[in-house]
Amino acid sequence: MRNGVSLKRSNRQNLLRFLRYLRPHRGKLIAATVAGVLKYNLPVAFPWILKDVVDRLLTGQNSRLGLTFNELMLGALAVFLLYAVATYFRTLLADSLAQRITFDIRNDLFRHLQELPIEFFRTRHTGAIVSRVFTDVSMAQNFIGLAGTNLFMDLTCLLSITVVMFAMEPRLALVAYGTLPLFAVCHRWFRRRLRANAKEVRRRFEILEGRACEAVGGIAEIKSFTAEQEESRRFTTWAQHCLEAAVKNIRLNSFALATTAILTRVPSVVVIWVGGHFVLRQQLSVGTLMAFYAYLEMIYNPLSRLSELNIQLANSLAAIDRLFEFLDEKPQAERGVCPALYVREGKIRFQNLVFGYQPGLPVLRGIDAEVQPGQRVAIVGPSGAGKSTLVKLLVRFYEPWGGKILIDGMDIAKVDLWSLRRQIALVQQEPVLFSGTVEDNIRLGRPDATVPEIERAAELANAIEFIRRLPDGFATEIGERGARLSVGQKQRIAIARAFLKDAPVLVLDESTSSLDAPTEELIYEALERLMKNRTTLVIAHRLATVVRADCIWVLNQGQLVQTGAHAELIRDTAGLYHKLYHESLALRETWVKGASIAA
Repeated sequence: MRNGVSLKRSNRQNLLRFLRYLRPHRGKLIAATVAGVLKYNLPVAFPWILKDVVDRLLTGQNSRLGLTFNELMLGALAVFLLYAVATYFRTLLADSLAQRITFDIRNDLFRHLQELPIEFFRTRHTGAIVSRVFTDVSMAQNFIGLAGTNLFMDLTCLLSITVVMFAMEPRLALVAYGTLPLFAVCHRWFRRRLRANAKEVRRRFEILEGRACEAVGGIAEIKSFTAEQEESRRFTTWAQHCLEAAVKNIRLNSFALATTAILTRVPSVVVIWVGGHFVLRQQLSVGTLMAFYAYLEMIYNPLSRLSELNIQLANSLAAIDRLFEFLDEKPQAERGVCPALYVREGKIRFQNLVFGYQPGLPVLRGIDAEVQPGQRVAIVGPSGAGKSTLVKLLVRFYEPWGGKILIDGMDIAKVDLWSLRRQIALVQQEPVLFSGTVEDNIRLGRPDATVPEIERAAELANAIEFIRRLPDGFATEIGERGARLSVGQKQRIAIARAFLKDAPVLVLDESTSSLDAPTEELIYEALERLMKNRTTLVIAHRLATVVRADCIWVLNQGQLVQTGAHAELIRDTAGLYHKLYHESLALRETWVKGASIAA
């Protein structure tokens, strides 16, 4: 019971937080609501006009308003002309308001996602995250139009019709409203269940979207293993789960609509039945019965809309809860709270580092080492030794369990995160490029860079020649994840980014991709140029990189087991480095070129 109360309180808090997005747009909301009230209440006048026509004007009597038949009809036309104007402004204002709210929420959510730690993204499907940004935001904004304006308009319409009906014939009004208490009870019962069902449907579709994104992103891998049928089978299984949840929700929706139809349409028959007897007994005029029936149609339309609104609101509220699940995730750090880091020398100290991705399973165990200013350190070791993890801690993709990292004597955990990352250029093993132009992708290194600076960075990265040969040069669109570029071209774009950033500390995870000799030479030359006069940590896969390093760190099972220069380590025949060199690294084609250097 306590959990249920807590959940309801949380739902209310999320709704109130969501409604804060309306504050900057209060004027437009009020105008849309006023226009909507006019739109829904102006037609209330027509049944009264109908009653006057049938009971008085068609029987030769004067109108209650003192108008002729033609004047009364012209008045009715004027009412509906005003109705059309109100409809235009209500639609224009409400829909533009909904789009503005969508814009604000989506931007806030995306900005918040940019601030979240890597761990958040590591444990979630990409498709599921994208679904929140687009599908859930769109569903959530429906609440503004549905509850913010439609609900209020329908309630004012119901109120005005109720007043007129009781003023016209109280007995029939009581008959018409006989099922209203039962309608309210059913409305509340359905609302709770529809909201829970809607949340489950969205959860399952989020998983399905994540699976679809993975399959599309890894289509080459799927095809290479001829796993198309297996992947289709897996997708069908998850789609079936979604279908089951959706059908369950549809059944409940259908039951809700059928219940509403019974509770709103049966009273119409009873009113005609009872009212007909009143007319036969001359206790009620024909015009009054006709007007009353017209009001019944008008009053049950809002009630039916309220029932449908119940379903739509359930979807919107479920989406709002899901949005705030993400918005309540804590950012890795706040900007401007800690002192900024300015690297003047580039001395890095790893002090008794301990870290793991899962509790109780450390990946790094007591790493204690130092990089001198301007020094080039090559990190080697078997797969899973913790090489990539070590550099991820340096850029604070993760926070260590124990120990600390110092740059120029400052604990990086106590400096501004963004200032830290501005001082470090990261070139990853598999370069990540984005849809857009070549220039856009290089500019990522420094968004305020000038065109000449971007061209100079490309030149230093040995990328300028192939870029100029592209159809539109630097303005060439490279496709999703750089699909229109070769592996070697992607790597040189990534190196150009690092040149443009011009950070004093460089972290390089060398690519293991096989390249032709000329491309390999161009990349190696660019990297040599990039590492010059910078404090550099390299997760090394090329012999030439290792032997030219000032110092080599050998990692094994999360521990630093050897340090020293190549010539020193290779003489230690009992050491791991000697074993790695002779059993693995020396056999790689990428090492053959550097064999003479090692001799």
